[in-house]
Parts: sequence; C-alpha cells; structure tokens
Amino acid sequence: MIRALPIRPFRGGWPRYLSLPMRFLLLYGSLQWLYQDARGGALERLLIDTLTVRPSAALIDWLTPGERVIAEGHRLVSPWARLNVLNGCEGTETLLLLVAAFLVFPARLRHKLQGLLGGSLLIYTLNQTRIVGLYYALRHDRDSFQLLHGVLAPTLIILAASLFFLVWAKQVRSTPEATTGKAGCGP
Repeated sequence: MIRALPIRPFRGGWPRYLSLPMRFLLLYGSLQWLYQDARGGALERLLIDTLTVRPSAALIDWLTPGERVIAEGHRLVSPWARLNVLNGCEGTETLLLLVAAFLVFPARLRHKLQGLLGGSLLIYTLNQTRIVGLYYALRHDRDSFQLLHGVLAPTLIILAASLFFLVWAKQVRSTPEATTGKAGCGP
C-alpha cells in the first residue's frame, strides 16, 4: 500500500523556497482584489480621468496642437478619434505587481521606498507614452491599434517593470547594509 505524505503548507510554514513566491502571489492577489473592489469609485476616476486621460490629452495637444484633443472623463476625444481609457488601461496592474515584489523582497524599508518611487515613475511614464501612442495609432493606423493595445505595449511595460525590479534587487543585494541595517561585512 502506498501512502501519500500529508501536505501541511500552513502548519510549520511553507518550505523556504516557496515562502517568497507565495507571499508575492497572496499580496498581489489581495492588492488586485482591493483595486477591483474600488471599481467605479473615486479612486478609479482619479487614476483614469485625472492622472491618465488629462495628461495624455495635454501631451497630445502639446506634440500636435492641430489634433485638438480634449479629455472627457475617461475618453480622449478629437474631431478624428475617440479613445476610451478603461480600468486596466491606466497601468495599475503592472504597478501592483511591482508593489507586491518590492514589499516581499527582503530589503530595508528605505530601499523599498526608493525602488517603489522609481518603478512607479517608470510605469507611469511608459503607460502615458502607451496611451498617447494608442491615440495616434487609432487616428492614423487603425489596423495596428489592436496589436499595440492588446499585445505589444502591455508586454513591453511589464518587461520594463521586471527589468527595473531585477536591476534594483541586484543593486540592493550588493549594498552591505541593504538587508541587515549594518554597514560593513560580518555579523
């Protein structure tokens, strides 16, 4: 008779090699659930209408004043194109991935906050560039819009965020006081 060994992930803790990934997945899932729970509320309007659509409209008009783009709630509207920026288009999912990664990574709070600030600015800048690029694609080359919207741009933003995190993690790990709080080597 073959007996299966009992798996007890919470009694005695997860195996060490699974602890970090499990904490990451649980934290990311919780953050994503909280954000989706706020759907349609003031937070979503702030992130989409105020922090994404308005700056995108201003940037497009600055780059090409003849476009006459205005922000109408969650829409970029011009005489030639109308782009809806919906939940998921504002870069929050990528930001939440990065937040979860920084929070579970073993490093000092100061390093985590520096990484979060830099990563947030990177994601925001890339996503604004994506929104502006999507507007121009919709306006001038509608055939490329779906490929840019659904595949290329999101993949590039996630890759950039991942590379940012990996570079940050390598730099933090090479700093002697990064995780111990002590300068120098040794206990």
